[in-house]
Amino acid sequence: MPYVLIHHNVIDYDKFRAVFDDDAERRKRFGCRGGRLFRSTVGSNDLFALFEWDTLENAKRFIDDYETGEAFEWVFPVEEVKAFALEEVDSVPV
Repeated sequence: MPYVLIHHNVIDYDKFRAVFDDDAERRKRFGCRGGRLFRSTVGSNDLFALFEWDTLENAKRFIDDYETGEAFEWVFPVEEVKAFALEEVDSVPV
């Protein structure tokens, strides 16, 4: 299963969330199947988004898309937003 992992460290969570929510339909068009948003215990505006994707190729296309780069700027990042296309290698039991 392919995934996209994005790290956002932002100035304002509410501004981030507005951009994040507005981008949902575009993510879906690129093959996103939904995901989860995590907050770091280090800071309330240090966020990680993990999305399931239909194909690894579509995940990479999403990351490389011009509008994705624009959205990364619109979330008012403290540092560069980092995004990774990931491919699951194995499931590890507890």
